[in-house]
Amino acid sequence: MNNSNFWLKYEPEGKFNLLELANTQRAITNFVKILTEKEIKVDFHASNDTDSFTNGKRITLSSTISMNTIDSVVGLSLHEASHCKYTDFHTLKYLKNILYNRKIESGHDIIATLLNFVEDRRIDSLMYKNAPGYQGYYRSMYERYFYSKTVDKALKGPEYREENWESYLFRIINIFNKNTDLNALKCLSTIFKAIDLKNINRLEDTMDSLKLAITLYELLSAHFMSMTPEERKSQVQKNKQNANDKAPSREETKKAFAKQEQFINGKVHKAASSKKELNQIEAISKSNIKEDKVSAVDKNGVKRTDRKVHVVDGITKSIVDSNLYGIFKYPDFACNNNVNAGINLGKKLLRKLQITNEQVTLASKRLKSGKIDARRVYAANFENDIFYKIDRAQYKPISIHLSIDGSGSMQGEKWDQVLINTVALGYVSLHMQNIDLTISIRTTGEDPSLSSKTAHIPLLILAFDSKKHTLSDLKKLAYFKVSGLTPEGMCLNALNQYIPSSSYYLDSYLINMSDGFPTFESSGFVYKGKSAILDTAKAVSNIKKKGVKVLSYFIETDVTSIRLNELVEAFRTMYGKSATFIDPKNVHQVTKTLNNLFLKRDLVS
Repeated sequence: MNNSNFWLKYEPEGKFNLLELANTQRAITNFVKILTEKEIKVDFHASNDTDSFTNGKRITLSSTISMNTIDSVVGLSLHEASHCKYTDFHTLKYLKNILYNRKIESGHDIIATLLNFVEDRRIDSLMYKNAPGYQGYYRSMYERYFYSKTVDKALKGPEYREENWESYLFRIINIFNKNTDLNALKCLSTIFKAIDLKNINRLEDTMDSLKLAITLYELLSAHFMSMTPEERKSQVQKNKQNANDKAPSREETKKAFAKQEQFINGKVHKAASSKKELNQIEAISKSNIKEDKVSAVDKNGVKRTDRKVHVVDGITKSIVDSNLYGIFKYPDFACNNNVNAGINLGKKLLRKLQITNEQVTLASKRLKSGKIDARRVYAANFENDIFYKIDRAQYKPISIHLSIDGSGSMQGEKWDQVLINTVALGYVSLHMQNIDLTISIRTTGEDPSLSSKTAHIPLLILAFDSKKHTLSDLKKLAYFKVSGLTPEGMCLNALNQYIPSSSYYLDSYLINMSDGFPTFESSGFVYKGKSAILDTAKAVSNIKKKGVKVLSYFIETDVTSIRLNELVEAFRTMYGKSATFIDPKNVHQVTKTLNNLFLKRDLVS
């Protein structure tokens, strides 16, 4: 079982899609923040970005992640985060200057590798001690990026037993492997003792790691200089005496060794993402998009419980800039005019609705108990009742969820009128104390999880919430571009959890505006016809079970009378007696109905 199973909401099949990558990025960012106590940027490697190693300020991930690799990716991120926390990057940056001052600049590359090796051992020791819960991720990281069966066998074989730098680097990097042979090279046991892994915590900082790396370099340099060619040749023969002939070839071993060197030097291969993918991942992260699984019945009447609906919480700049789902754009002059018209209409409504902000006060006098009425004390005798009590009541809070069909058939005058009236109601809710309004849009868009532009996903866009949003957020309704299909029941099933139940202290309403049949098709799943209509009716019924009052408006379309009759019958099946049919030019009827609703004088003490 993966360590990541504890925080992954579900197990993705195959390579993680963009939504899953965004969720993983968010989770790893939290891990890194907890570990480093800093705001370290965590993102995915871009194809036009060569900085794929940790520089102390950011961490890059590979975009190729699956359930088989997730733990190793988390482990690598934590490993790089530990460098951000414990490594002095100033020392690494000026390594050449330090070596120049010590007159050993010629050994820069070898010392740099030795330094990275020693620093990793120091950092790993700190991590295992201070964050034991991350050990599983670390093991997965080393198993994927460092450990190798080829190396295990090669350590016992005849290769890399020459008395030279390459052989020593190979043996030093793997000196703590259980298969290591300290007799493979003359000075290897001396190196092992000098590193002294059991007491690695004696190294307090990166400069201490550098001092040890220089010590190892100087020790080996002196060893090489002390040997004559004949002694070197004789020593190599001794080194190979106990070697196992059944070992990988030089080429196989060299390839595995190169991978280890890349890991030690912080150059792990990371699959790159395109600039477009990176923008979309960022948009998903900033927009707090999540994937809900709902039940739906296909056209053959088969119930499916694994249908996906993407829930978008708010319309952000990043989601518009990245054109995520292909349904957002910056508004044109006409859209802005509709928004302004909606605000003006909202101001007119607001003037009529101030009464619901009032508090009703009732004073009861001449009582036998309560507070003393000072105005009656002067005339009091033992028979008078001089106490009073004040009862206060206010209008019952109203929670309204206004859900709009945003499919392509709503284009034109329908959407213009819907936008004006929706903005008006949003404006009213921002200025009323006991009216909460949430506005959602139901539609479909291009699935960012799949590469094909013909692959679509049902979308529930929670565009506005008067409890947390402002007028500027309300104006972002103009950023939505009407398009897509009508996954009615699927989106209503996802919407149910966002609608509060009615109670003695709250009246909850669902207001629906739509104009057609439920329709959706993707990846062999077809959602339409009678089964989709009945499925939508069931979704509405489940919402009503919470005591939510449903008001549904069918915005009529210019169709033949036969087709219209069919639409009317389907709409009544889905929404029941609450179904109302209105002309596109009279969408203000919805606003008028809600105006009357707001004026209801239901009081609670």
